[in-house]
This record gives sequence, C-alpha cells and structure tokens, in this order.
Amino acid sequence: MGNPFRLVIGIGLCLLLLGTPSLAAGPGNFSLGVYGGWAWGIADEAVDGYPDTEFDDSPVYGANLIYRFPGGFALGVSVEHLEMDLKEFGENYGKIKMTPVMFNILYQGVPVGGRGLTGHGGIGLGVNFTSFNTGPATRSTISVDTDNDFVFAMYGGFDYFFSPNISMNLDGRFLLGTVDTNWKESGSTLPIGNLNISNFQLLLGLRVWF
Repeated sequence: MGNPFRLVIGIGLCLLLLGTPSLAAGPGNFSLGVYGGWAWGIADEAVDGYPDTEFDDSPVYGANLIYRFPGGFALGVSVEHLEMDLKEFGENYGKIKMTPVMFNILYQGVPVGGRGLTGHGGIGLGVNFTSFNTGPATRSTISVDTDNDFVFAMYGGFDYFFSPNISMNLDGRFLLGTVDTNWKESGSTLPIGNLNISNFQLLLGLRVWF
C-alpha cells in the first residue's frame, strides 16, 4: 500500500497548491453534493490467505454535505454505496455490499469572482455498514456474516464553478479498509479470513452552494 499512499498524498498537495491562490475571502457557506462513478479493487488478496481472490470493479454513488470556513478549511459528512463481486479463478463466490458513512476534513478552493477552476483535497474516517450475499460458486449450505468496520479515505480533485452557487467536481479517491467475516456451514466455522475491500474510485459530482 506504500505506493498508493504516496501517490494520493502527492495529488492532494498539488491540488492544495492549485486552490490556494484562487481563494476568495468571505463568509463560510454550506454545500450539498451528489456524485457517481466507478471503483476498482486494489488489494493483492480479496480474502486474506487466498492469493487468487479479487473483487470486481463496481459502480459507486453517494452524497455529501460540507461547511466551508473562510480561507478554505472545511468539514463534512458523506454517505455512499457500492457492491463488489468476490471472485476466484473467474468463479463468483458472492457480493459484498457496503455503505460507508464518513466524517471528512478537507481543503476546498473557491475561484475569485465565483467562476472558474480550482481544487480540493482531504481525508475521511467513518463506519462501513456491510452485508454479504453468497454467489453461485458458494455452496447453498454456507452462510456469511459480516461486521461493520472502520474505513478510511484519502482523496483530491478539481472543481469547476459555473457560478458561485453551482460547481462540478472530478475526484480520485482511495477508500481503505477490511471487513471481518464469519463463514459457517452446518454450524462449523470455515477458515476464511478478512475481506480486503480497499479500492480506488474515480468520481464525477455536482454541488450546490448556499
């Protein structure tokens, strides 16, 4: 995971430098946004100890609310949903359904005059609400329970303001975490470990500013 971490930190620093000279002084304001895009699994093993397991790429969608203070510092909350198929040698063993609810700290640029290009970058921490549906390659006698675990995000992107009240954003995001699972068959626990659900997301969004 070292290289992705360095990459996203570098992207975030560049975006912060991009946004800094374009900030306009003024009162803080709220923003409500919706977004959608695609997620790609980045873990070497989707299931701990099973090197040939992987998660398929998946659509993702969500919404967020932020409050931007004068100067660019912002706080927010977000919720999103995605479902990723678990596969081994092309066989589908089930689908992990995830709804991360996160608290975010970020820097949000606003262009001088309220129109133009700027950037943002931030981090998030929250709880990933999960469930798992078994697939055709899993025996019908097997049941799978999942825990709701902590999840972490690092992200950055560009914003284009059509007006002071409407902007469009393009984001790159790393969503990082694991999901504890309990696989059972006929009352016995199977030796299957954590699911590594870390993924990279490319997202396009629309924001309304108040």
